[in-house]
Amino acid sequence: MASDPGVRLLALRCDALADASTNAIADLIDYFDADLIYIIEEKLDMRTASTVERTASCPVIYTRRSAVCTETIDDVTVSIVSSLDFVGGASSASGHGIPDGADYVICDEIQTSADSVTMDVSLDGLEHLARFQHRTDREATFLTGAMEASYDFVWKADVDDESVRLPVRGLAPTRRQGAPELACVSLDSDGRIGVSTTPADKFGLRALSGVGKGTAPKLAQNGYETRDKVAAATERELREIRGIGESKAQSIRQSAHALSEGSVIRLTNESVPAAEYSPLFIDIETDSLNPSIIWLIGVYDPEADEYVDFIDREPSRDNPGKATREFVTWLASEYDRTSLIAWNGHDFDFKHLSRFIRGYAPEYADYWSDSVFEYDLLDWAVRKDNAVLPGRTNRVEDVAEALGHGRDAAAAAFDGKSLAKTIQRLLRSPERARDVDWEAARAYCEADVRELAAVYEAIAEATPGQMRAGGPGDENTTQTGLMDF
Repeated sequence: MASDPGVRLLALRCDALADASTNAIADLIDYFDADLIYIIEEKLDMRTASTVERTASCPVIYTRRSAVCTETIDDVTVSIVSSLDFVGGASSASGHGIPDGADYVICDEIQTSADSVTMDVSLDGLEHLARFQHRTDREATFLTGAMEASYDFVWKADVDDESVRLPVRGLAPTRRQGAPELACVSLDSDGRIGVSTTPADKFGLRALSGVGKGTAPKLAQNGYETRDKVAAATERELREIRGIGESKAQSIRQSAHALSEGSVIRLTNESVPAAEYSPLFIDIETDSLNPSIIWLIGVYDPEADEYVDFIDREPSRDNPGKATREFVTWLASEYDRTSLIAWNGHDFDFKHLSRFIRGYAPEYADYWSDSVFEYDLLDWAVRKDNAVLPGRTNRVEDVAEALGHGRDAAAAAFDGKSLAKTIQRLLRSPERARDVDWEAARAYCEADVRELAAVYEAIAEATPGQMRAGGPGDENTTQTGLMDF
C-alpha cells in the first residue's frame, strides 16, 4: 500500500488476528507500511502483540506497557494514554499528562453511552476532553479504539463560557460482510483523517481466492508457505493436496499470479465493455447506500484526459437533484450517444442516477435510457468471471493500488464512508458546512474515476486466456513476484 500524507497509524485489535499466522501478520504489516502501530487495549493478547513487535520496524504502542506515550513523526504529534485522567483530569493537572501541542490523542476510555429511556447519546469523558481542548493553542482530534473506525463526529462543549469543538474518530476494526476490517488512518497536521480498511483475512495465504483458514495450513504444510511459491506451482501439484480439486487449484493459482505479479489475469476472450467506443468513467458521491441526495458526480474522459465534476456545495433535502440536473444537462449537450463505465454501477451509480434523473430531470429520461449505454466493469470482470484482479479486495482503490496507481495527498485525506457521514450531518445542520473540505472531496472523486480508468486499461491490455491452460500435464511456471508472503 502506497504511503499517504502525514502519519500512517495502523490500529490492531488482537481478536481480529486470532486466526492469523506469523506470515500473515508479517504480510499485513508490510502491506500497510505504517509509521506507528497502536494495539487496542480491548482483547489484548500478549502473544499477538509480541509477534507484531518482533515483525514491525515502526513503533508499536499499547497502554499496558506505558500509561502515557507520545510520538512525533513528520511534525505530527500523537499521544496515546490509558486513562482520561491523563487528558484533562488530576493526572494531567499534576504534570503527568500529554503535551498541550498534541495533534492527536488516543484514549480507549472515550466512548459513547446511550440512555435507554431518553434515547440521548452522551460521550464518556466529554469534560476531560473539553478541558484539554480549552487550554491548548490548537485543536486536537481524539481517537479511540472503543469505537469502530467508521465513527466520525464533532462534539461540542462549553468551558468558561467558551464553546470548544471535539472531533472524535474511531479506530476499532469495522464489520462489513465476513471478517472484521483492520483500519489504517492517515493523520495530517491539519487534523484531516483518511481511513482505509482491509479485511483481516486478506493477508498471507488467505489473500488467495478459495483459500480459507482450513486450506491455508494445508498449503503451508506441503511447502507452499508464500504466495510466490503457490504461483510457481502447477495445478497438478496443487491438486495433490487433500481437499483441493481441479477448479479450486485453478482459482488459487490464478489468484496467486495476480497478487504476486500485481497484474490482471484475463480468463476469457470476451471483449472488454465499450472497447469499440471512447468511454467516459463516472463516480457519484451520496449521503448513504440508499441516497436521499447525490451531491457530487465526477466524470473522466481519457481520450481528452479531462476531468469534470458537478458538485452541490449547499446540499439540501429540499433540492437533492441539483448536481444530477447539471450533470445530465452537460452530458446531453456534449454527447449525442455515449458509453459510461462505473465500478459496481448496476448496483449503485447507474441505479441511483437513473432514479434521480427520472425524479429531478424527467425531461432527460428518454435521452438517458435511449442514448446512454451503461457498463459495470466490476460486474464484467469479477461476477462474470472474465478476469482475476490483483487487489486484496475488489474495491477499485485496492485494485488500482495493486496495479501501481496510488492517490495523491488531497485525495488520500478522505474516504467515501466518512464523506457520506459528513454530508448527513450537513443535511441535518447546515451550519456544519465548515466540516466539508469541498476541494479535497473533488480530488477524492477525481482519484476514483482516474483509478477506474487505470484498472480498465490494465484489463484491456491483459492477454486474454493466458491462465486457462491447466490440465494434468501443466508445467507452466511464472517469474516470482515481489510479494514475500
